Amino acid sequence: MRFRQIHLDFHTSGLIGGIGSRFDARDFARAFKAAHVDSVTVFSKCHHGLSYHPTKIGRMHPGLDFDLLRAQIDALHAEGIAAPIYLSAAWDEHAAFTHADWRIVTPDGHLPQSRNEPTGWAFLDFASPYLDYLCAQIDEVLELYPDGDGIFIDICSQLPSISPYAKAKMEARGLDWTSTEDRTRFGAEALEIFYRRLTDTVRARAPGKSLFFNSGHIRRGNRDHVRKYYSHLELESLPTAGWGYDHFPISARYVDPLGIPFLGMTGKFHFTWGEIGGYKRPEALVYECAAMLAHGARCSIGDHLHPTGFVDASTMSIIGAAYDWVERRESWVVDSVNRAEIGLLSLEAARHNAADIEAPARQQATDDGATRMLLEAGLTFDVLDLESDFTPYRLLILPDAVPIGADLKGKLETYLANGGRLLMTGRSGIDATTGFVLDVGAVWEGTSPMAGGDYLLPTADWRADGIDEPNFMYGPSERIRVSDGQSMGSIYEPYFDRTPLHFSGHINVPRQPDPSGYDGGSAKGPITYLAHPVFAIYTQVGAVRMLEMIERAIANALGGDRLIKTNLPRAGRVTVRRQPAHNRDVVYLLHATPALRGYLWDSNIQPIQDLVTLRDITVSLEADRPVDAVRLIPAGPALPFTVANGRVSFTAPEVTGVAMIEVAYRSAPAAD
Repeated sequence: MRFRQIHLDFHTSGLIGGIGSRFDARDFARAFKAAHVDSVTVFSKCHHGLSYHPTKIGRMHPGLDFDLLRAQIDALHAEGIAAPIYLSAAWDEHAAFTHADWRIVTPDGHLPQSRNEPTGWAFLDFASPYLDYLCAQIDEVLELYPDGDGIFIDICSQLPSISPYAKAKMEARGLDWTSTEDRTRFGAEALEIFYRRLTDTVRARAPGKSLFFNSGHIRRGNRDHVRKYYSHLELESLPTAGWGYDHFPISARYVDPLGIPFLGMTGKFHFTWGEIGGYKRPEALVYECAAMLAHGARCSIGDHLHPTGFVDASTMSIIGAAYDWVERRESWVVDSVNRAEIGLLSLEAARHNAADIEAPARQQATDDGATRMLLEAGLTFDVLDLESDFTPYRLLILPDAVPIGADLKGKLETYLANGGRLLMTGRSGIDATTGFVLDVGAVWEGTSPMAGGDYLLPTADWRADGIDEPNFMYGPSERIRVSDGQSMGSIYEPYFDRTPLHFSGHINVPRQPDPSGYDGGSAKGPITYLAHPVFAIYTQVGAVRMLEMIERAIANALGGDRLIKTNLPRAGRVTVRRQPAHNRDVVYLLHATPALRGYLWDSNIQPIQDLVTLRDITVSLEADRPVDAVRLIPAGPALPFTVANGRVSFTAPEVTGVAMIEVAYRSAPAAD
């Protein structure tokens, strides 16, 4: 895949004339070339359902009088720039207007639109003849533009529907369209048919052409589906548009170990897609692209072409600054692998249901909280599913509510027998009938009835600095009593639970003066268990003292020195990637402070406005072979370093947003 891509949106109403009237092929391509862009995704059909080329299937934009798509592809190719082709799937305003019977009808009889209703996009039903229409459009594009460099299909989800076509097909299958279960089952089948037919259409014309289906989030635990239909993955994750700055790292840390080529996708916009005239700071784009490289991804930046087809010079200058930075560093990313000491078993993956048909949710409180804690603690990790190999990780974390069935139990027992370590929190590893599935050295007695939250006084080894009183935990614990394990602390209960019938104070009822007799966790051998769902709680409240506690609990559970240690502040991020072909590690030090500046469409708009320079950032990295040199990337000076006790230590003179540091090893590995 190309490293420096642009996703060039062109959703343009048929009411706008003069489409492409200021398009100049040479200027168009050279603008991207000057901005260090090497791939531009261009449009065949937009959400309005209009095509930007002659078509016998759909409708060419009425304001366009030439083949814009052909002109774009030819111009880009002349400059050595790839040109994948975009088509919209579940949103097509032209099809929805001319064939209202093709629209999704919700079980309550509504015709749904996207979130900016009533000016939002209509949803099309893949159980209707629209699917034939869409396949014909794709086939036509492949016939007319065989030199296109891939197919990008957008809006790939199927809402539950009782459209006339959906009802008829359900009845023919013996399904009850009034049943939620049957509607969900049929919707999953309709979505699978959508993927299969589109894939077959592309493969019939162009067997080797890249193909990607976009739903706004890569659902964890769905690896078989991805391998079946996708040539690569594009992780849509615009930080200011509802995804946030922590969404991409979660997705990347899941996708990277799968071995599927992938890129990160942000936007040049201040807020979100389609925001013509909205611009973020170039410093923000540099940081966002650096975060992609830090997780092994190529880069894509979203833009939106003006209806007249001219290229926005201001946008290109912002993108150019970021992609110039990337181009000088991308060779340190190729074929690199993450060095991770912790495997986080995703709750989303553990709960994966193949019948999920709607666009996947971007946020999942438990996974989000766990990932945020690991990032803020500077710990290296991968996000796993039930099929992942646990062997490479020193510690596995089962966050908050991961059930342990027979297969996972056997896999965990093998992992633990081979020296692995395990941390579980909340309801993870608890069977509602029999209690703990693994031996944690404690007995489970149910969930605390104190729904408003109870208190925890940890043992001294994982208390927050200077806090020797019980901490309010913002949620109920699992009631456990230690048997032959080591207690992790004491639970203190409030005088009563906060309800409309009885409450005290503004938020939480004060604690009783004496411990309840229940334990806050248990440690036995390689297993550590904490009684609160701390990761979901952290997503909800962000308690900094809770972060201090859990970081120490994870460090204790890890059972030894961490892979890398730095003095970065909490907003800092660190990853370590190894390039085996070059016998080197690359350390990424990142730091930025997004600030809340707006709230629109249920999205916290938190842009990065400037990057503060940090100085003298110390790094201590586990080195498993003799170190030859340490230097700044791409062409910076060599850095002094010391080696002791299997670790290399050095200091980054400054970090302004990001610093990349190469640790080069000698050719022969160190003896054990």
